[in-house]
Amino acid sequence: MEKSKLHHNASVIENRQLCTGHYLLALKTDDLAKAILPGQFVNLKISNREELLLRRPFSVARMKEDQSRIDIIYRVIGKGTSAMAGLKFGDEIDLLGPLGSGFHLPDHPINCLLLGGGVGVAPLWGLADHLSRRGNRIIALIGFQSSDKMFGIEVFRESGAEVIVTTDDGSYGLKGFASDHLEGILKRKIDCVYVCGPPLMLKAVIPMIRRANLRGEVSVEEKMGCGYGVCLSCVVNVKKNGMIEKQRVCTEGPVFDLMEIVLNDET
Repeated sequence: MEKSKLHHNASVIENRQLCTGHYLLALKTDDLAKAILPGQFVNLKISNREELLLRRPFSVARMKEDQSRIDIIYRVIGKGTSAMAGLKFGDEIDLLGPLGSGFHLPDHPINCLLLGGGVGVAPLWGLADHLSRRGNRIIALIGFQSSDKMFGIEVFRESGAEVIVTTDDGSYGLKGFASDHLEGILKRKIDCVYVCGPPLMLKAVIPMIRRANLRGEVSVEEKMGCGYGVCLSCVVNVKKNGMIEKQRVCTEGPVFDLMEIVLNDET
């Protein structure tokens, strides 16, 4: 996309609570919904809130091209997301996007496992939709803390996915973390794994996927200043040809080859 088209004005179509602490923000844009790929993100600035100096990065959960609509899932944790929760229909939003690199889609139909945890489930919505359109078989293993913090299960089912839900406390679905139930699923016919979730989840599941010798990709989160590669505040380690190199989550990522990403305790 041309640099001049990275800047977009959007208006709020919908802003509603999905579950405890989590909201869906639907935005009407110009051509952004047609340009963005699953796994890419936008940098958002709330109009008329000059005290919120830095833009906030959010993965696009789902894009509806025919409606010029993008959906963002966010969790209220600070001033920026608290301000977002107060947005009303018709409010204006300033966006930069699409930013970063998205998930790579298979060239032909295969068996895909989507593995998500918490708010990390959201970027897998659009991926499930795109995979389904291309005839891929999908298993979605998604984990939440408890039943009151669950969202989006119906989105995966609409994509024809087999959905397996875990909750830490056993209040819905299988009890425990998603990683507790992953080993058995990895014994099934799976060709590619897509992962998005909190750091502790990634630390648990990525070694398991590697041991199963399955290819795949992981979407990671880091704090960002600019969102387009200038400030270097979101650097992670990636192993290429046996050498460790620094790459930016906002530019080379947020999606990385899960065989190449270096976890925090790896050398």
